[in-house]
Amino acid sequence: MRRGAIIAAALLVGGSWALAQQEPSPLAPEVVPPRVFIGPAVGYNRSFHPANIASFAAQAECPVFRNSSANGFFLGATGEIILGDPRSSRSSIIVRLVFDNLPATFKEAGGAYPSRIPVTIGGQDTTVIINTSTQHVLSVSYYALNAEVLYRLDIGAIPLGVVVGPTFGVPVRATLQQRYELVEPEFVDIGGRRYYVQFEPDPNYRYENNGRTIIIRDGDIEERTGLRVGIKAGLQYELTLGRWRVMPGMFYNFAITKVTRRENWRANALQLGVDFRTAF
Repeated sequence: MRRGAIIAAALLVGGSWALAQQEPSPLAPEVVPPRVFIGPAVGYNRSFHPANIASFAAQAECPVFRNSSANGFFLGATGEIILGDPRSSRSSIIVRLVFDNLPATFKEAGGAYPSRIPVTIGGQDTTVIINTSTQHVLSVSYYALNAEVLYRLDIGAIPLGVVVGPTFGVPVRATLQQRYELVEPEFVDIGGRRYYVQFEPDPNYRYENNGRTIIIRDGDIEERTGLRVGIKAGLQYELTLGRWRVMPGMFYNFAITKVTRRENWRANALQLGVDFRTAF
């Protein structure tokens, strides 16, 4: 009888200890996952400039520059606030302050341009005129400081989220250079001598590349819009690396506002990058 009572008491104590191990004590606080994460962001921009930009050239064959794309980059800081219970939440608010480089290079083929070349034929100095192929080039440098407020919603069981939200930016640098370039030929062969081809000098323009490039315009973009407003949407995946959350993503950044007030010109971008965030 006494042995049975001892066994029963041992089972009761052991069961109570096991239960205590399974159920947290009200005196021991529960560890709650963090809700706020911050860190750097960096990535690649493929900028797209749909436009309808009139040339600044005074020549009769002024081109209209229309579409361009170029390679750029972005870098900045990012923060994320988990919505609801961090243990079960599937949504968050992402805030980013990003420096965006959104360049562009427009090219339009030019016509045949008559070039006069001084040559010596039979001991006599003379001039021959040849036709050359040309092109018009508009190079744009466009940098903006953008603030983004994005909503993320995870889809399915995998850590993949749909991200969408507005962006608000200020252009900090917006310049352009328009050039008129000789493409072909580089030289002509007359009487066994090689003569290099260049534009006929005009005091109203600046020349580069040994006289083969006319600088039509070089300076700030006129009447540029002081605020860039856009919509950004895409996908972002979540990886864990130690105490860091590594978030590769792909987005499209569509500009609502125009680059200038007078042209139908926008600066959009396909953005591939990574956010690095750690608990704060």
